[in-house]
Amino acid sequence: MLTFNCSQPACDFFSRINKGKKITPVQPPPASPEGADLHSDPHQWLVHAATVKRKHVLVAIHFQTRYGMLFFDMKKADAEGFAQVFYERWMSGMLDLALKCGILDWVNPQALDQLSANQTWCLVQRGDRSGQTTLNEILRFFKWDAEEFDFVKQPWSALRYDAGINRMARGIKGQKNGYVFPDEEMLIHWLITVGGVDAAQARQSREIYRKLQASSR
Repeated sequence: MLTFNCSQPACDFFSRINKGKKITPVQPPPASPEGADLHSDPHQWLVHAATVKRKHVLVAIHFQTRYGMLFFDMKKADAEGFAQVFYERWMSGMLDLALKCGILDWVNPQALDQLSANQTWCLVQRGDRSGQTTLNEILRFFKWDAEEFDFVKQPWSALRYDAGINRMARGIKGQKNGYVFPDEEMLIHWLITVGGVDAAQARQSREIYRKLQASSR
């Protein structure tokens, strides 16, 4: 099950007021120490909300890989809608990257069907300081870029924008070399946890990815 850890603005975004009473799908913060599950559970995502050009925008990053996605013009208080778009975008991004690396046939289609049939998730009120820094950075660059194009009326822009931000090196605490490329890390994570690929193939896919990136520079 995926856990979407929501900043306070994200909690407010997913909530609504009905007859003076707050209705929200966001669960209270966990009893465990802040950040404990984030480091040990590979299925943790961080979500932040903002308004850009009077449109609702959500930013989500995977905690361990820092892989990020931007969601444009989202409908307020529609957690189900967000989760559906999230799964579709995540799958599209990874399938596209696997195709470009020439390893799409390694992916087990039954594993993808199982994920599609069992899209389980929850929203939790919890933040992370280092993760929020990454969220803020992605959002800051997006606001600058948004001055140059109409991001709502271009249906291709979301997936294309995701691909761009995930090719940027990012620092993650605990990494020996000090930084990672989010799309590379997410590809490995996704192949193993979703695509049914074994560890040996995952290591090979990393080598293929790096050769592809080197040839494109």
